[in-house]
Amino acid sequence: MQSDPDDEITLLYDIGYADTDAGGIVYHARYIEMAERARNRLMVAAGYSFARLAADGLLFIVRRVEAVYHAPAWLEDRLALRSRIGGMTASRSVWVTEVTRGTDAIARISIEMVAVERATRRAVRHPQALLDALAPHLPAGETAGVFA
Repeated sequence: MQSDPDDEITLLYDIGYADTDAGGIVYHARYIEMAERARNRLMVAAGYSFARLAADGLLFIVRRVEAVYHAPAWLEDRLALRSRIGGMTASRSVWVTEVTRGTDAIARISIEMVAVERATRRAVRHPQALLDALAPHLPAGETAGVFA
């Protein structure tokens, strides 16, 4: 992982055989898994891991996924996964991952997550500690409570 501006992280990902289909092209669903890895790294970089979220009795549940594919990636390509927070409300967050190979855009994955209390399985507000941890990673000029 290498550092980028405060509002995003970059994770390098080497495409292996398990990532591809019979034609050697990265299978479309793998990009969602890549976005999850990048999202996890961003949480860790913010100082509030998904393990801590679980320990606090909370889950992030996927509400919506949007994937836009620009070009195929191939076996043994090295991709850069740039992940950032697209916006937040009291209980929802949007995480955006741009996948590139060099200067070529490969895919853009946007995932809306909802904070859910594990015990009740109901949507709840993000803990203040999480909002504070993620605040430096929000887009410039935004505060928690605003969707981009």
